[in-house]
Amino acid sequence: MHRLIKRLLVVGAHGDDETLGAGGTIAKLTDDGVSVGLCVMTNDDGSRRVNRAEAIKGAAKALGIELVEINALGDSRLDTHGQLELNRVVERIVQDFNPDTVFTTSMADLSVDHQMVSRAVRVACRPNRSDVRELRCFEVRSSTDTGEALGIEPTFRPNCWQPLSEIHMDRKLEAMRAYGNEIELWPQPRSEDGIKILAKYRGSQVATDLAEAFEIVYTLL
Repeated sequence: MHRLIKRLLVVGAHGDDETLGAGGTIAKLTDDGVSVGLCVMTNDDGSRRVNRAEAIKGAAKALGIELVEINALGDSRLDTHGQLELNRVVERIVQDFNPDTVFTTSMADLSVDHQMVSRAVRVACRPNRSDVRELRCFEVRSSTDTGEALGIEPTFRPNCWQPLSEIHMDRKLEAMRAYGNEIELWPQPRSEDGIKILAKYRGSQVATDLAEAFEIVYTLL
């Protein structure tokens, strides 16, 4: 049975997680009339030449995201804040936005920030504590794949694929360009070619041209 998504919340540690992991799917869903909110846990521009908040908002606009919340926790320093603080941030936005579906980063990622955010989302989206009907994890280039290459356990195990049109792939790349120097040169994984190659690979797994892959943590039909 297909479960219709009506309200989607995407929670990421950093601006660009949402675009790299689910940008094409978000673009498709917003085109289909789904209300999408984005919660980014960090806004630390110290090592970047781009205004992070403006980049996040620009990417959200390209993808059709209607609500953006940017928190001011430290990039690559979420462990200094503690898991309980992250849990409370996510619990509040889940309660306020009241999504039926949530996407977030994977526990398989090399990034500790990604792991902590994924854990916070799982706490906030417990079926007995929220109205969330489905929780999915997405993969982030240079974090999920690097974790796999270095033998991090558990590994990302996709069990859900979203086919993408060229239009939605283009929207994903447009959103990624809002992040400026976060786009790398080939053969780096966050290059435009690297992003396209992953979409082609995931598409080939389900006999379609392009796709994004997800790991469903749970779904309630």
